[in-house]
Amino acid sequence: METIPKTDCQKVGFFRKTHGVHGEVVLEFDEQFEYSVEDSDRFFVELDGLLVPFFVEKDGFRFRSSKTAIVKFDWVDDEKYAKRLIGASAYLFHSEIIDEQDENESTFEGLMLIDSKLGEIGVIDQVDDYSGNIVFTVSYRGEELLIPFHEEMLVSYSESESTLTLKLPDGLIDA
Repeated sequence: METIPKTDCQKVGFFRKTHGVHGEVVLEFDEQFEYSVEDSDRFFVELDGLLVPFFVEKDGFRFRSSKTAIVKFDWVDDEKYAKRLIGASAYLFHSEIIDEQDENESTFEGLMLIDSKLGEIGVIDQVDDYSGNIVFTVSYRGEELLIPFHEEMLVSYSESESTLTLKLPDGLIDA
């Protein structure tokens, strides 16, 4: 039987405690791995120095906070079994690590933000992701503005002109 080499994997967190009596565990992970753990249907759990695959049940993953999630694995049906996982590290293959924040930053940072009514607002200085909520930081008339972004607000995007035009909610910016 072949084992999974740790060198092929990235530690994303560890199992802090059990949750309930049906075998659920609380996974505490580094925030940079939020998208990776959300998209994974399997984690490698370090048991006795070896990485053992545990598969997530259908609908067996839900966020508890920005750094924790409740996970229910196949075949882990009671608290007694789940307790064996407590303190164990959780790993994913390097190829499964999603670097979503860099992708967002490279897409929007430096673009001129334009409101469909007010016109030019300013250059997007920073892009932050708060648990899936994208927020742009823009300097407008000497003040720092935080502008929430949602796809429904998008009017146009021009990579060649380096512009992003949005229909911002009324009252968001004092004109």
